Formats: sequence, C-alpha cells, structure tokens
Amino acid sequence: MLAERAFEPEFLSRLDRLVLGIRRARTSRRGLRTVGRVQGSGIELESFKDYVEGDDLRHLDWNAAGRLDQLFIKTYRTEREIEITILIDTSGSMGAPAGDDKLGLASALGAALAYVAMSENDPVRLVACAMRRGRMTLAPTEFHRRREAYGGLRPFVTGLRSSGETRLGAAVEELMLRRRQAGMTIVVSDFLVNASDWEDALTRLLAARNEVKVIHVMGERETSGAFPPGMYRLRDAESGRLIDFAMDADAAAACQRKAQALSERVREFCQQHGVVYVRAFGAQNLDDIITCEFPHLGIVR
Repeated sequence: MLAERAFEPEFLSRLDRLVLGIRRARTSRRGLRTVGRVQGSGIELESFKDYVEGDDLRHLDWNAAGRLDQLFIKTYRTEREIEITILIDTSGSMGAPAGDDKLGLASALGAALAYVAMSENDPVRLVACAMRRGRMTLAPTEFHRRREAYGGLRPFVTGLRSSGETRLGAAVEELMLRRRQAGMTIVVSDFLVNASDWEDALTRLLAARNEVKVIHVMGERETSGAFPPGMYRLRDAESGRLIDFAMDADAAAACQRKAQALSERVREFCQQHGVVYVRAFGAQNLDDIITCEFPHLGIVR
C-alpha cells in the first residue's frame, strides 16, 4: 500500500532536510514573546516604548538608560505561527481505477507534506473529506507540531478509504466553520467534479485570507487510457450509475485529452488567482513528484 511508504525510514530520510516556505503575517509583540516557532536572528527590532511597571526587564535598553537616565523597553516584530491544513479528497473517484491507487498517492503526499511542515513547529493537521449520505464528512486529525509526533498520523493515513461524492465547495464551507484563523491550506484532489465546485472551494479559501496550494492527483490509466481494448461496463464510483462503453484507440486518446484539459483548466485558474498548482499524475511517480514538484510548493532545503 503506497500510503505505508510515507512512514518508512528511508522515505523519511529524504524529507529530513526539507522546509516548507510560508508567507507569514508579521505583527508587533512585546519583547521576545512568541508562539510556536523558535525565533533567533530573524527577530527585528521595531521600536521603543516607555517602561511601565510589569514590563519584562530583560528587554530594557540599558544603553539608553545610561545615556538618558530614562527607561525604555525594546519592542520587536516577530513572525506568527501558521496553522497548516492538508485537505485530502477521499471521495469515490479517488479510488478509481482501483489499480491506479490515487488515494494512496494522495495520502502519501499529504503525509509527506505534514512531515516537512513539522520542521518549523507550526501546527499541522490532515483532514479527509467526502460527501456521504447527503452530508459533508470531514475527518480531521489533531494538530501536530513536532516530527516526533509524526508516527501518530500513521493509523489515520493508512486507514483512509474512498467513497461518496466529490464536493470540495461543501468541504471548504465546513472547514471554514471550524477554522480558527487564516493559515495555509493544501488541497489534494483529482478535481473530478464540476468546475464551478472546485473554483468555489478555492475562492472561499482565498477570500478567508489563506495561502492556498493545490496538488492535482490523477492515475496513470485514467490519464493515458491504457486499458485493454474491448467492451466495458463500469459503475460510477460516486453515483453508482452503470456505464457501458467501448475502449479502443480513439477512446484512449479521448481520455488523454480530457485529463490534459482538466489539468490545464485547474492550472490556469490557480495561476490567475495566485494559487500554487502541482500536478501529481501516477502513483508510480511518487519519488519523482517529491523531487521535481515539491519545490514548486515552496519546499526548500
């Protein structure tokens, strides 16, 4: 199972030195008080203020006190922690075709991103989403900050199963009701849904001032049409509807065109709206995706 690879020591060793770049809001805080991320030389002196009783004496400007016989407190600009949510589409289409293991690829990529994000001690969580029995179901993990806690994600990641309909708009709407603050949201999906739905989902995230990244996951056979020729009867993974069709060279070419058109539409929308887009096609390409595509997500050594 591909999701298991995300917890193998050899796989994790490749991720150990990677860091996820984040656009952080900067804010004034008294002295060196920070939340989450450990600060060092990156803290910038912003201003001074008159000392009042109760201020932290560690931040007194002793040079000014000696010259002016007056007490001032240094204030700094420091970086906020950023909540990172990795939203994984677990709808029925993520399990079809079964041999493509799209959900395994999505799970492995989501877990790998969580591991990388933990390098900065920012709070990270995975959230599985799908519409089931007419209700949007979100299954979130707890927020994790440190890589020592990464193993706790294993039951969640390896236990994900595909079913239900794709409704990214509804998933984001529900997520926004639970979200405490703007942060980074990484959407991992095959985007096999009406364009208005995923456009609405991404627009909502942006309107809520999130930094948004997209990982577009598709399978090898569904993008290439690499099925043996002949007649097929398929059951739609989300609606349950039976579909009869003939697979031949023309049908295979049509599969390729549709996959390419979908990829281009999602990519163009993301480009126009300042969303990072990464294409992750083919579960067998997991290692190459991490090597070649992760840098586009802002991941650096």
